[in-house]
Amino acid sequence: MSDVRSDVKRSTKGHSESKDFTAYQLKKRKARIWWLIIPVLVLSAGIMIWLVWFSQVFAVKEFRVVGSREEILSAEQIAQVQATAKIKLDDRIATLDTDAAAQAIVDLPWVSAVEVRRGWPNEVVVALDLRIPLARVEGVSASQGVDAQGIVFDYSNLDGLPLIQASGPPLVAAVKVVAAMPENLAKKVARISANSIDSIEIDLKSGSTVKWGSADETEFKAAVLNALLSRRAQVYDVSAPELPTTTDEKGRKKS
Repeated sequence: MSDVRSDVKRSTKGHSESKDFTAYQLKKRKARIWWLIIPVLVLSAGIMIWLVWFSQVFAVKEFRVVGSREEILSAEQIAQVQATAKIKLDDRIATLDTDAAAQAIVDLPWVSAVEVRRGWPNEVVVALDLRIPLARVEGVSASQGVDAQGIVFDYSNLDGLPLIQASGPPLVAAVKVVAAMPENLAKKVARISANSIDSIEIDLKSGSTVKWGSADETEFKAAVLNALLSRRAQVYDVSAPELPTTTDEKGRKKS
């Protein structure tokens, strides 16, 4: 009986030693694999760092400027954006400060918003929201556009837009009037002048004058003026739209 027990113990002991040896061999094999993997990973990381940060593989090869509303930009505008962004061909994509470039570009008077995007591997895309001119003002050498915020900027095509003769707060007030006018009425406006925010006057293409007053109640005044225009007059006064008046009236227009 004791011999049987001795054999069982030896058998159990031998099996345990075999398992320990197998585990040791497996652990050793895994260690050898990791010793192979780690250098490969380090080398791969080094290559990627070199490619992205130091080589010309991921460098700027194309600089595109587009209007977010599919506007067509002039060559001069594109050149101005690129010079302002200070992004040059062969600059590395990864090291570009896109936030600083966007901040510089949005300071251009004719730009209202901008996004600078990396187009991996070799492209930079600048998407612009352009200011939309509602009227023109007399600049130093030529007419310039003015948008709904009263920002004056260079613009290539101002044909058909009314001329505003004002500056500072009166200019902003005059632009507010233009922005709130219905299209059919805005097309009849030739010139707007404002010596103060409360003394806006409009010259119509017909030769008549509109005393508008302040920029308050613009929609109401526009509706009243539209009704008054059915009568021929030299002066239309809608500064107090509840009590509009006309001067030198010549009766109703012929239909």
